[in-house]
Amino acid sequence: MTIETIAIALGAGLIGGAVGGIAIGAVQAWMARGRGTRAHHFGRHAGPPAPPQAVRMSSARPTAINGFDRFDERAKRVLSLAQDEAIRHNHNYIGTEHLLAALLRDGDTIAARALASLGIELTKVRTALEFIVGRGEHSTSPGEITLSPRAKKTIELAIDEGRRMGQAHVGAEHILLGLVREGEGIASGLIESLGVTLPMVRTRVLELLAEAGTPAPANYAPPPPRHGQGWSPFNRFSDRAKRVLALAQDEAIRMGHGYIGPEHLLLGLARLADVRQADPEMKHVFNILGISLDQLRTELGKIIPPAERERPPTEITLSPETKEIIQLVHESAADRAILPEDLLLAIVRDEQSFGAQILARLGATPERVRAAMGR
Repeated sequence: MTIETIAIALGAGLIGGAVGGIAIGAVQAWMARGRGTRAHHFGRHAGPPAPPQAVRMSSARPTAINGFDRFDERAKRVLSLAQDEAIRHNHNYIGTEHLLAALLRDGDTIAARALASLGIELTKVRTALEFIVGRGEHSTSPGEITLSPRAKKTIELAIDEGRRMGQAHVGAEHILLGLVREGEGIASGLIESLGVTLPMVRTRVLELLAEAGTPAPANYAPPPPRHGQGWSPFNRFSDRAKRVLALAQDEAIRMGHGYIGPEHLLLGLARLADVRQADPEMKHVFNILGISLDQLRTELGKIIPPAERERPPTEITLSPETKEIIQLVHESAADRAILPEDLLLAIVRDEQSFGAQILARLGATPERVRAAMGR
């Protein structure tokens, strides 16, 4: 799988072994949403709650917010389109991800041209957005839309970028530079996971500004990126672990499930151990446990029968339990690459999860699993 497809590997059904480099802001948002009901797992999300200290958007006059009076017409249009993107996904807030999509929608700006020239496209961003955040269950109205704290910070940085460049007004290009400087929101992760670093975006914007006759002043010195080139939480996932997630998505699609739960991760691990994948380490573990892929599929079918039709890849989301597992493996494997073995250990830690229950039915207690891995 090429680096260009990483961000939408799961959402687009490309199971070549890579998973998107999702921003830590997304991981934090997952944790903030907490454990959901099983209804969440089938794609029936409630819209993500408005983040704390959010700023409410006016459906008619975005300039009513402090600082927005400095925005030129194109920058105001970006805010309006970002609100539209939030409504489109049934979200009751505007996050950095919605701002990024909005910048791409208005193609006749320096910001949009900079992104397009780097291979960042609206369809890819929307696909990744739906996979990472999901779609809300209920429609939202403009009056319900608020600015998330990260989006608010982006706006503040955009205003500062305009000031540092000696511009009287804030344009779309300054919003993009604000996204780059914010550096930790979902938008930054989407950009980086498409093989584009944040410094590359800044450089391209400055190049296009110079070509348009409005170069940055000589004393303009952009601050360094907050996490360095190519930073992403999923950079720590080994190729083997990324492959497990891709295989788990394939299992969810095959069963017609609209989510990837711990049970699908377990099937992905078993597929990694299967002779067709020939992963020696995982094969050794499953041989000790005496469990096969077919057995696991049969047991899962007893608990959650397959749906009548396959789900399209774009409808597949991560369940709250799976998001917790991803957070857990980051904490447990603090300074090394995350392995499939870490995912298996995280699954059995929650003995109430379907994954752990399926293993227990087949005689693989948490103690036996840990022993099989020498833990």
